[in-house]
Amino acid sequence: MGLKPLRNLPRFWKRKKEKAAKVEKPEIEKVPEREFPEISTAEQKKYIGKHVAIVDGKIVTSAGAAKKTLETAKQEHSGKEIGLRYVANEKLLIKCKCLEKS
Repeated sequence: MGLKPLRNLPRFWKRKKEKAAKVEKPEIEKVPEREFPEISTAEQKKYIGKHVAIVDGKIVTSAGAAKKTLETAKQEHSGKEIGLRYVANEKLLIKCKCLEKS
């Protein structure tokens, strides 16, 4: 005995396609590029894995947390421009391919 075709199934009405509304994308403001304070390779080795505060091109404080570094630098050098930077360890730099020779 063969299978009978399924004829008595309910048919669902097709939904009418709605027109998509056009949405305007907001313009994105361009952030001006910032210059990060430079430090020497000897200083990088000394402060690996720490946040450092740089004033007038010299490292003035360092700590494990950026907030603590900034607070200490503000106490010692109020009124001056303070640059913060994290000195990454070698594993992170290798993972980012920053130490590869090109």
